[in-house]
Amino acid sequence: MVANLITPTDFSEYTMLGFENHLNVFHDNKNGLPSALASGLMVYLNTTAVDEHFRRFSGHTQVNATDLKRMKYPSRENLIKLGQWSLKQEIITQEDIDAQFMDLT
Repeated sequence: MVANLITPTDFSEYTMLGFENHLNVFHDNKNGLPSALASGLMVYLNTTAVDEHFRRFSGHTQVNATDLKRMKYPSRENLIKLGQWSLKQEIITQEDIDAQFMDLT
C-alpha cells in the first residue's frame, strides 16, 4: 500500500476529478480534508507499522475501504502534528516517517 496526497493544485486546470473504484479516498462528507490532517494521514498510512499490520493480518498489501475503516488511527491531534511536520519537509524518507511516528507514541 502506498498512500499519496492529492491537492487542489495538482489538477487545477480541471473542474472535476474522478477516481478509479479501486482507489480509497479519504474525505469529509465529499469535501477535502484540511491540509495538515490529510498530510498526517498520508504519513501515518505510509509508516512501516501500518505496512506490517496489513501484511500480517491480511496477507497482502491491497487495502479495501473496510480495512481502512476498521483500523485504529492516532488521534486527530497527532495526525495533524504529523502533517505539520511533513508539510515542512522537502524530502521524506521511510526512516524519517517511522522516526516521526515513533516520537508520537
